[in-house]
Amino acid sequence: MQRELSFRKSEDGVSPIIGTILILGIMVSITGTMLVWGIPQIQQSEAYAIYTSAQNNFLNFDADMDQVILQGTGSSRTSTVSFSSGTFVLRENLDEMRYYYTTVPWSDPKIIGVKSGAKTFAMTDSKAIVNDYSVSLTYPNGTSWTGTTSSRLVTGFPEIVYGVKATYTSTENTTQIGGFFVYGVDSLSYKYSSVSGIYKMRMFNGGLVAKEPGGNFFVISQPLIRSIENSNSFDSLSLYQTDYDMSLSSPKSVMAGNYNFEARNQGGTDNSVTIYSLRMGFTGDSSLALRNYYLSNWGFDGNTYYFTSSESTTAANMGFEEDIVYSQDTAFDFRILERTIHVTFNIR
Repeated sequence: MQRELSFRKSEDGVSPIIGTILILGIMVSITGTMLVWGIPQIQQSEAYAIYTSAQNNFLNFDADMDQVILQGTGSSRTSTVSFSSGTFVLRENLDEMRYYYTTVPWSDPKIIGVKSGAKTFAMTDSKAIVNDYSVSLTYPNGTSWTGTTSSRLVTGFPEIVYGVKATYTSTENTTQIGGFFVYGVDSLSYKYSSVSGIYKMRMFNGGLVAKEPGGNFFVISQPLIRSIENSNSFDSLSLYQTDYDMSLSSPKSVMAGNYNFEARNQGGTDNSVTIYSLRMGFTGDSSLALRNYYLSNWGFDGNTYYFTSSESTTAANMGFEEDIVYSQDTAFDFRILERTIHVTFNIR
């Protein structure tokens, strides 16, 4: 009886302790859940809001930039760009773009190895009509080089730099069969580091690509292209290639704040040629976004270019290139419109 009575008397003392422990446990669990899940979610939402705010500002700036690029020499626009965090900087030649074209329907040059710094590349006629090509390279400093293919290789020329242009003819006659352009792509780039990862945006050629944490670059504002279409084919196709020039008085990199951006068209060169096919190759972080954009919107098809060891052991060792190509039975006017855009930005 005494033992039972003792247990009964102690129940009132044990229950409040257990209840207090349970309440504390629940509070700790809730607090822990908020720290582990809730706060990071809030931080991620805040980071995404900062990124989207900067994106909207750059989209507005990009719309003004489009007008500057499209209009004549001397045209300019002033825009206000604001961002609460991150950095903005000009990055020269961040990506590489290569344009190959054919000017006749009866030859299709297969080329690999063309890139900045290359001293050798391989080419042959996929249709096996042209045996050897005569290749002429023109460099941006005004110098030129001419040579011919030997065992499907072109070699002996000064290394390729951005701005190089090439034409090639059959060694049997003087008919131009095609050519290529090699460009480095200047970018106006924004980067913001957060708990979610790194957000990036790049503005070039009248377009804007973006990258969110955990993903790849994607197109959010289309690069500038002008075309005239006729019965599911092109009568003309014009692409813009922009270089950005910063004044010595303007900072090369800016942090968060409100800025006045001014862009001025300094003019450039218009390259025009009548072609039957166009191949485009990309190198850099933005490659996949640009490739998908042209595949989805402009009727290009993907193609892999490579050489077998039976064609050329040296060329086979160069690997392969996954580029995109557009062709049609009728000739069309193809233009690359080079434009230098002078950009300055100052605190508002």
